[in-house]
Amino acid sequence: MHTARYHTLARRPLVLIRLLAVGASLASAACGSSSTSPSTNGPTGDFKGTLVGDGASGVLTISFPSSVSARPATSRFALVQVAEAATTIQVTGTLSITGGDIIALTGTYNPSAEPQLVLAGNGYGLAGDYTAKNGVISGTSTFPNGKTGLWTVSTNATAVKVFCGTYSSSQGNGGGTWNLVLDSHNNLTGVASVAGQLQGTLSGTALSVTYTGGTATGTLDPSTGGGSGTYDAPNIGEGDSGSWTANTGGC
Repeated sequence: MHTARYHTLARRPLVLIRLLAVGASLASAACGSSSTSPSTNGPTGDFKGTLVGDGASGVLTISFPSSVSARPATSRFALVQVAEAATTIQVTGTLSITGGDIIALTGTYNPSAEPQLVLAGNGYGLAGDYTAKNGVISGTSTFPNGKTGLWTVSTNATAVKVFCGTYSSSQGNGGGTWNLVLDSHNNLTGVASVAGQLQGTLSGTALSVTYTGGTATGTLDPSTGGGSGTYDAPNIGEGDSGSWTANTGGC
């Protein structure tokens, strides 16, 4: 009986040491993830681009903090909650409707969430995800009237140029909005009515764009702020083709 008690007492320091080690490990992990700063591959600074929807379009800017101070855990029992909360950062933005109002947006970004980015303001709602490879965030939007749209923004807002314009079918299928976003590396994104998200490149002033169901070519001149060209959409509906034009003053 005394022997059993001795072994029980002898094990207590080992148990205590293990408990302390586990506690220290958890605390270290929590401290390592308690900062609300974006990760190395996460978005920081200002993004700029465009939003296009049914009956409205405009220029969209989104601002991420360049750095956020760490938030230490206040309770060892809340380590997990603090770590999860620390991954979410506050984000702001503005939507300048073409020919209309400027809408203030506020929301959050969480790299572990889906969607990662959520913004809202004055009846407008935006949701989207970040692509680190090309520094682009894109997604869907809802309008106060219940209609929907698409949007895209590119990093390094001061160097981004937004070209707003229209396209017109040569086959009698009408037309719509055609907005392009040019970043500092001559990568192109954008949104067009019906066609949806646009993606391409600019070489000199020669433009090449692809989208679901078709392609577009033409010229885009950042120095003059103008561009025009043609599009071909054989896989949209019964097929379509036509011309497009856009300029930085059209936004």
